[in-house]
Amino acid sequence: MTDADLVHVRAVLGTSGDQMAITPGLLRRSWMENGRSYFEYETEKPESFGAIVLSGRYAVLEDRWRDIPLQIFHHPSHAFNLERMTRGMKASLEYYTTAFGPYPNSHLRIVELPRYDRGGSAHPNTVVLFEDNFLTRVDGDAFDMAFFATAHEVAHTWWGGQVRGAAGVRGEGLHESLANYSAMMVTETTYGLEAARRVYDFQMDRYLSRRGEMGRDVPLLEIEDQPWIAYGKGAVAMYQLRDQIGAEAVNTALRRYLEKYRGARPPYPTSLDLYAELRAVTPDSLRSLLSDLFETVTLWDVRAERARVEPTGTGEYRVTIDVVAKKMRADSVGNETEVPMDELVEIGVFGPGGDEGLGAPLYLSRHRIHSGKQTITIVVARAPARAGIDPYCKLIDREGQDNIVAMD
Repeated sequence: MTDADLVHVRAVLGTSGDQMAITPGLLRRSWMENGRSYFEYETEKPESFGAIVLSGRYAVLEDRWRDIPLQIFHHPSHAFNLERMTRGMKASLEYYTTAFGPYPNSHLRIVELPRYDRGGSAHPNTVVLFEDNFLTRVDGDAFDMAFFATAHEVAHTWWGGQVRGAAGVRGEGLHESLANYSAMMVTETTYGLEAARRVYDFQMDRYLSRRGEMGRDVPLLEIEDQPWIAYGKGAVAMYQLRDQIGAEAVNTALRRYLEKYRGARPPYPTSLDLYAELRAVTPDSLRSLLSDLFETVTLWDVRAERARVEPTGTGEYRVTIDVVAKKMRADSVGNETEVPMDELVEIGVFGPGGDEGLGAPLYLSRHRIHSGKQTITIVVARAPARAGIDPYCKLIDREGQDNIVAMD
């Protein structure tokens, strides 16, 4: 319950003799009585009341991160992604404790639940992941959902666990954004920038697809029960801000928010309290971007119309790119109005990359882009194959596939 005091919980669970019962807290003891199994759990400290009770014939994987015992309770035959989840637990604890502060519990467990839903949920020292995370295979460059879902739910130890927002509008929704952003940073730290870009693309599609179905949305600061905004746009906004001001600046704001409101009692913080910390670390020159991402519903439409190349005669190549840019604001019923655009956007020139992918970047830098058509000239050292604007589709743009064109 988000509007109640923190409580200390002691629970005794009884189940079938061949099953294990699990709920958040430390397992104090277990015993058999009259053919049934009993388990006594106790929370390590007062927590927000909200219990989940699970029982099953689990196999158990055990590991450690530093002095924290790790466990995964899973269906005996669902062992495909255990290594990915274990890596996710360790990488998450490493990144979050370094970036945001100590892990507040003495152990961490993941418990598999039948596929009544997708994704998972987080509780004190206990993460529940539905069985699709245990069964989904990851091939090649595919999005590693098992790793990411683990990192997301562990992040809720800080976002929603140590600090929680008020109920309703401007309340808890941004904690999902923070958990997704945090998990994206764990992904980037563990697997590299390309893996983080795949997650970014996934979150962008998640937001734009659902927005297209709904026909409208609300600013990020105003969310209440719009998960496609909280999870999708929230992750995009936080990661895009990080791309502009750096991870340390963003994490400084998050640490300050956490330190200020950790374990707070009513009145709980709102999205405006988090936003105040983000504004404090954002340079004045980027305040308009912050407003675009959080205060309003802003959409961009950028495209490359043509790219030409010619040798310079000195072994280099002159690339000329014609681009068109537009920026819109949407109101509460989805009506869009064009507004002036004047901001820094990446321009990229790329070498051959085959049928898929952009190829190696020969040039990638931000240029001042205005509304309307403009021409950009760049000199590169090697023969290019493609060029365009916002090549990695960082802007919230519904037609990102027209950002890149092949060379004439």
